[in-house]
Order: sequence, then C-alpha cells, then structure tokens
Amino acid sequence: MLLHQIEESLGEFILKNGDSSSLNLETLENILKREVDKGRRFNKGSIKDIVEATYLDEIFGFALDITQDTSIGDSINYIYSLFHHLDIYEIRNAISHPNRQFWDCYWYRVAAIASDPVNEILGLESVKQTLVAAENNLIVDPPEEWVNKIIWQIPNNLPHTFDHGLTGLIGRNKEIDELKKHISNPRVNTIALVAPGGAGKTALALDLLEKLISTPSSSKFIDAVIYTTMKTEKLTTDGVVSLDAIETIGELQEAIVSSINIVFDESFETFDEAIKDMQDRKILLCIDNLETLLRDTPQAFEELNYTLPVQWQILVTSRVSVSNATVLSLDTLKQKSAIHLARTYASKKGSLELKEEIYSSLIKSCYYNPLAIRLTIDLLIAGKDLPTSVGVANKEIAEFSYNNLIETLSEDSIEILETIFVEGDSNRLSLCELLDRSLDDIAISILELSKTSLVRRNSTEQGETYSLSDSVRGLLLISPRNIKARTKIQNKIHQRRKLSNEIDIRRAQKSIPQWHIEFVPKNLKENFKVFISSIIRHLNKARQSIETAASLYRKLKEAESFYSDEYLFHKIFGIVLETLKDYNAAENSYKKAAKLNPEDPSSKYQLARLYHSTKRYDEALNQYQNLIEMKWINEQKENISFGKSILNGYYLSLLFSGQYTRIEEETKDWKKMGIYRGIVGTFRVSSLKRQAENTSESDPQTTINFLIRASKILDDVFRNDGYVQFSNKQAIKLFDEIEFCFSKSAYQEFREEGKLLLEFISKHLFEVISEEKQYDVKPLIEKLSDIAIYGNPFTAEVWKDISNSSYSYEKEEDGVPIGLILVKISSRPSSASYLFAKDKYGTDFYLHYEQFKDGNWKVWSQLSVNDNLFIVANHDEAKAGKAIPVSEIYLLDDL
Repeated sequence: MLLHQIEESLGEFILKNGDSSSLNLETLENILKREVDKGRRFNKGSIKDIVEATYLDEIFGFALDITQDTSIGDSINYIYSLFHHLDIYEIRNAISHPNRQFWDCYWYRVAAIASDPVNEILGLESVKQTLVAAENNLIVDPPEEWVNKIIWQIPNNLPHTFDHGLTGLIGRNKEIDELKKHISNPRVNTIALVAPGGAGKTALALDLLEKLISTPSSSKFIDAVIYTTMKTEKLTTDGVVSLDAIETIGELQEAIVSSINIVFDESFETFDEAIKDMQDRKILLCIDNLETLLRDTPQAFEELNYTLPVQWQILVTSRVSVSNATVLSLDTLKQKSAIHLARTYASKKGSLELKEEIYSSLIKSCYYNPLAIRLTIDLLIAGKDLPTSVGVANKEIAEFSYNNLIETLSEDSIEILETIFVEGDSNRLSLCELLDRSLDDIAISILELSKTSLVRRNSTEQGETYSLSDSVRGLLLISPRNIKARTKIQNKIHQRRKLSNEIDIRRAQKSIPQWHIEFVPKNLKENFKVFISSIIRHLNKARQSIETAASLYRKLKEAESFYSDEYLFHKIFGIVLETLKDYNAAENSYKKAAKLNPEDPSSKYQLARLYHSTKRYDEALNQYQNLIEMKWINEQKENISFGKSILNGYYLSLLFSGQYTRIEEETKDWKKMGIYRGIVGTFRVSSLKRQAENTSESDPQTTINFLIRASKILDDVFRNDGYVQFSNKQAIKLFDEIEFCFSKSAYQEFREEGKLLLEFISKHLFEVISEEKQYDVKPLIEKLSDIAIYGNPFTAEVWKDISNSSYSYEKEEDGVPIGLILVKISSRPSSASYLFAKDKYGTDFYLHYEQFKDGNWKVWSQLSVNDNLFIVANHDEAKAGKAIPVSEIYLLDDL
C-alpha cells in the first residue's frame, strides 16, 4: 500500500512538472520498443502513456530530467539514492513474487522513505498521509494489476519452479558473489560451474539467474537470459529416473533457437539465422549438465562456442572439466550450512524435529552433499532407518557421479589422484618428484583436476597444496584407479623417508654445528630436507662452475613458491644468487631467511659477508654486532672457528671504515679473550699500524710509539698463541711499515727504538716466512740490511744467506751450519724420549729421540739442561700455542 503510493506520487510529480520533450529520448525509444514488442498501443508524445508504461527506475530518470538545473534537483537525487541504498527494487519484486519470503525489514525500509521530509519538499503530501493511515491500521490494498506487475525483469525463459524452491539456496553466498563478478565482466566469455552430482550446481545457477533478471542494474551487461538443460536423468528416492533431454550438438542448437523464439517472440527456423539476428544482443546462455555432451563429443562444445556472437556469455554446469572456461568448483557445504539445509528440508517435508546429534551424524555420513542430505531425509520420511537411508543415498551418488567423472580424466590426472591419496597433502614440486613429471606436465593435470571437485585446492601465501575430500578418499580406497601407480608412489615415499633419515644420521656423525652452511635441521619436512640437501651438496661446485650455479638457480626458482616459508631455502638461494653476482637478489634472500628465523646465525653471517664484499662496511658491522650480541663468540669447541670468523669480519669492517680508535678502545682487554686473544690482539696491531701509516710523514715520534706498541702486542701473540696464518700476514705488513719508516732520514735519530723494532723483526721473521711460503722475503731483508742503525741484526751474513734461499749445511765463519737452528735445552725429564729447547729468540721446540740423527740412546740420555743442539724445525706440524716439533737433531761437536 505504502510503496504503491510512493510510485503513484512520483508519477504524478512527472505529469505535473514535465512533458515528453523534456525526457531522455533514448529511454523513450526503449519504452516504445518494449511496448510495441508486447503488442500494446503507445503514444510517445503523451506524457500520460509514458508514465503508465514506465518502470520505477525509469520514473526516477525522468524526474531527474525535468528537475535538472532546478532547486529541487538535489531532492530527487536524494530520494533516488535512498531507493538504491535501501534496495527498494528488491522489495518491489518481492511483492510481485508471492513465493518469495517477505521480510519484516521491508516495511521499515519503505517507512523510512515515506517519513523523510524530502516528500514534503517535492510536494508528495499523499505519501505522508498514507504512512499515517498504515500506522493506524487503515489498510487499503493497492490495485491488483500493480501487485501482479513485475517492475523489472530481463527477458528470459527460466523455469517457474526450482528443485531447491522448498528450502531456498543455502550456504552458497560466496559462490553467488563470485559468479556475479564473472558474469558482469565482459572479458569473461565462458563460465563453468563444476562439481559432482548432487552438489547443487543447477540450484546455484538458477538462483543467480533469477536474481539477475529481476535486478535493473543487470541490464547494463545482459539483454536476455536463455536457459536450456541437457540433464538425461534425475536422482530420486526410487533411484535414477531417465528424462527426455538433449544429447547431441544439433539438438542443443535447436533448443537454443526455440528458446530465442520464446523469449523474443520470434520465428527463426535455423541456428545460423537466429545468432546472426541476435549478434548485437548481450545474451547470457545457460546450459545445464553439459557433461552429457562432453563425454561423447568433447570438441563439439568448443566448436559451438566459437560460432556464438562475441557479445554472448555462456554459463554451463558440468561434472567434468570444460576447456577454455573460467571454472568455479563447488566445495561441499560447510557443517553449519549443511545442518541448516537438513533441518529446513525436514521441516518443510513435514518430518518430526530430529535431535542435533542426528543431524550432525546425517550430514557427515552424506559428506555434506545437498542432494544426499535431501535423499536421506526423504528415505527417513519413507520409514527407512538412518544407516539404510544414508547408505542408499551415498551408493546412488557414487554411482551417479564419481565413476562417470573418473572416466573422463587423463592417465596423468589419475596418477596425481593416486599420489595425493598416498601422500595425503601434496604440492606441485612433490608431485613432480614422485611422478617424474615436469612442472608444466603437472600444471596441465592440476588444471584438469581443479575443474572438478575431486581435489581440494588449498591456497596460502606459501603456494598451493592439494588434498582429497573424505568422500573421494573413501571411493579411491575401495576402487583404486591405478594400483600399480599407487605402489610405485608408495615406494618412492619410503625411499624419500630413508634419504631423510640418512641426512639426519650424517649430520649427527659429522657433528655439523648450527652455524655451518651444511647444517640441515632435523625437524624439516621430508620433501624439503631431501631437496635442499641435494642443493647444498653442489654449492662448492657451483662456486667454480657457472653452469652448475645456473642449474641450481633454476631448481630453486621452480621450488620457490613451495618453500617460501622455509628460512633455509632463502639462505641457500642467497648463496647461489651471490655466486651468480646478483647481489641485490642475494641480499633480499638473506634478509628473508633472517626474518623467518631470527635465531639462525648463518643467514646473518652470509648477509654480513655480502655487505662486506660489496664495500658496505657499516651494514656489515651491524650484522656482525648482532651475532656478537647473540653470544656466538664463545669457547665451545664446535663454535670457535665461527667465532673467529665473526670477529675477523667485525674488526675488518671497523678497519676498512677507518674506525681505528674504536678498535683500539674495544681491544683494550684483548689478553682476557681466552681462545680469541690472538685474533683480537692482532687486530689491535692492525689498528696501530694503520694509525702509524697516517702519521708517518707528519709525526715520526707518534708513529714510532704506534709501532713499538704494535710490536710488543705481536710478540706476545707469537709467544702465547703461536705463528697462526692471520697473525703472520699482519706481521709482514708491520715489518714492511717499520722498514718504510726507518729507511727515511727523519727516523735516524730514533736509533734505540729502531734497534728494538729491527730485533723484533729478526726474532720472528724466519718463523713467519716459514709459514708464509708465498712471500718473497728477499727484498725486505735487503732493505732492512741497508738501515743505518748500529747493531742492526740484518747486517749479519745469516740473513743474506736466507734471502738467497741457501739451506746447505756448509759452516759459516762462526761454525753455525746454514739451514740449522742453534737451540739450548730448556727442559729435560729424566729417562724420557723427549725434551724441550729454546733458540736465542726464546722460541720453544719439542725434540724427540726418533729425530736424533748422530747418536744412540746412551748419548741421548746423557743430554742435560743448557746443552746446545742443532735442529731442523718441522713447521708443517706446528700447532698454535704448542712447542714447534723438529724433523732432525744434531750434536754440536759432530758438526
């Protein structure tokens, strides 16, 4: 009553304020064509005829036309927006469809418009009067012809009754919205709604189409809806019932022509004639149960689709995949929706209310399939018990849908089904590995399966995984489609599990620590553990072979979407990218790894090294600092080498960024650093040497102070920590700097300091160059011997001979053989086969009887402390902090 009055008042507003010349001509032409097509007489020059033939949305359009540039134009716009926001068109169509539920909210929406002051502004006083009458229960029915008049409907041939009409469509709002989105997109030509039998494909399609034909905004992309079905049989409580239906492409074309003739009141005789005349119309063609055609002639539908006009869209329902279509697969109903459907259906069918646990058991046994639920309740009402009812329904559904669907699949897709059955939860990479197929082959089969409801697709940020529903798993269990493939896959999974165990055993046997690049955690998924271990095994080769590195890159790139949540994947990927010189991508990979696992030291260490190698010392310093704060500088045996690497990177970053005073400040307590004292002390030496370099030209006194301090620290390092490689290299640089300074005249006055520094070099040079075999010591010795300082040890002949690499046993003038070291016994356990000795520089040597070349045990046992011997040092066997072993021992008298 109230809505009728609003519409009538708006029509009177147009009659009172406008004329045909002020109305939109295109809209008038559309109304004229519509009325002529329906066989009605219409005078487009008569404003009265126009208003009588106008739908509600068109009335608003005309009201906006006649109020354009007037003071009340905004008021028309306002009331028009209220109609849209409150969806009054839905209410108007509900009035014309007695089978539709009429909600209480409809009254309040219409009352909100009727009570708005805008009606008084527009002079629609009768609306307010009707509202008052309604509120006082003075109800006057609107004209019957108005009630029966549908205010908006796109031409169509949809059936008047739907199979789901009893309950309405339940639990499919998400799918409805997705279908609407596809249909309203002009770039989507063919849409396929795919699911097993009984899932509700037809119900969903019809429910959507009914909404579209009754919604005015749908006319923007649809001129008409044509519906045809190819269903050949129907499930009932009595089993499968055959139907008269379309089975060939020719019959389908005839059905389309017949539907066009009905919808448009035409008389086309051929398919070609019909589509030619309708080629400019935006027609939505719905073909139900297309699998009837696809099973027999799969190419026929594609050929039909190519012949249809460009502006047409096709919506099909099918149990099998449809090529070149946008596919929407229907999942089973959610538990809540399935219970709602069961309860509603049972109530509508007059069944007694069942207990909640019975509903739960029923829907679970029916695998949440709508048709199975309805059939089971039908059987219950017919007097069957619940187990029997469910058994019959599921038996029919399995025979009716599953077997037919499986028969349409390729062998590759069948193998994928069997793989997922065995593996439980698969991704594309695991399918590639287990089936020995390429990623492209797997993608093709996954596409085929995704167009059915056999496989569940689970999408996450890390990629897709695939699983089977309980119903499909049960059917595959009792009806395996390829038992040979299943056995082969099971064996491969067992082999993969064995490889995973071997990886864990190897890691434990080698005691690979967490920071090591080969460390593979035990708790990784088997797929990933085997995959990443195979990559790690080839990393060393990749560093020397661009082909190997490129091959590893391709493997990692293919797997990226599957393992993007694994920190170890990104770390290893970063190493490969760095090998290929893609430093930006490597940096991003290391950062991802560190973010995924902030406790992993290796990712941060790799990132620090990358920053260092690309001269970004401040950023490298931050990473090393973080590792130090994580307490990786410790004295646990397995972490010492890693701790030294961290300290090395940390102090080098400070050194290369010129922060010498900071190094000096942070290394004050280097002697308290335990196992790390040598490396920390050596970096203290490096910072002093760098500062000496900076002052060597301008301030000799300060420079000498730096050099003296550096030499004392290095002397301590050699004495207590041995001649390790890192300290030797820094010693050579310090030796060079001392020579550089004292070869200048400005340093001649510092004779005592110079002598001390030259004696420091003389004391350690032989041991240093013995370890650094690639270093050519001759130029340094020659330069050192030229320094004019009294007591310069390098003026002795021994250094000239060493620089000439003369290691013969010829005696010098003082009787000391060339190539031997004169030592004095410092420690002599009684009756022992070994003893200790020192050279003149205080270097400790370990002497064993086995190396005694010119005497027997009696002579050996008579040697005592302070006796002199000649030895040949065995520096190859020397260990840090230990006395240096010897390879030959000689008596002084014999030589």
